[in-house]
Amino acid sequence: MSKISDQRRADILRSALTEFGLRGVDGTSMSEIAARAGIGKSTIYEYFASKTELLVASFEMKIRQMKEEIESIFCRDSAFSEQMEQYVEMMLEMVGSVDLNEIIRVFTRDSMSELETLGDAFASDVATIVEQAILRGQASGELVEDMDISIAAAILLGIPNPHLILRLRQLGKEEPVKALVNLALRGIRATRTQNNT
Repeated sequence: MSKISDQRRADILRSALTEFGLRGVDGTSMSEIAARAGIGKSTIYEYFASKTELLVASFEMKIRQMKEEIESIFCRDSAFSEQMEQYVEMMLEMVGSVDLNEIIRVFTRDSMSELETLGDAFASDVATIVEQAILRGQASGELVEDMDISIAAAILLGIPNPHLILRLRQLGKEEPVKALVNLALRGIRATRTQNNT
């Protein structure tokens, strides 16, 4: 593709994500996406055969963006606990803006399979990013060395839970994400670091 074609495709995808977010998948028409992108509806079909194909491509783009953002969080020059707090905040915000039931209704069996493959690859990539951050936390002395890194990463990646954060707020925790991350890290944080929190 040419630079212009690449740019137009990216514009369509960004417009689709915006419209899907504003109106939901069922409530979004290809005409509305085209209008937001500043192109004719027929131009979208030069790039995407259907709304479902456009939705899958939009998710691919969003997953790439999320992976880059997560990578950015865990590569910062900050404590692992701060990185985890930023990750949890980002994921909670993202989860709060997605209606999974609506998304599932739109996908066909084939596109659900494609979405599952994208999700699996994303989960694997993010696990690798967190495992590397844990290794850096061990090297800096913040985290203990005696742990199974892949299990620790899997557990830590499961922390962003909106219901759990809501419950912590109901219990009066002013900083529920910080409290949750501190609890999750309690078993793997180096003793000298635990005494400082």
